[in-house]
Amino acid sequence: MELQIMGVTTDFTKNEFVRDAIRDSVRDSMANMLRGLLTTKFGKVPKWADERLEKATSAQIERWSKKILTAETVEGVLGKR
Repeated sequence: MELQIMGVTTDFTKNEFVRDAIRDSVRDSMANMLRGLLTTKFGKVPKWADERLEKATSAQIERWSKKILTAETVEGVLGKR
């Protein structure tokens, strides 16, 4: 509020570098959470699954996060190798 009164505000969403860094950080956090869920449910995450998580988009990770509730294998969550 004080910054608004003083007339000094910064909208970080207009800065492409900051916006991309935030987006990447959120995606990495989502991937790490899903990796932890996979480990808890199925044990050690196979290398191929870990690589798929590293390359996944936020949308893919969100879809996979829902599948983990009913899947019986890592493949059932992330798809075939």
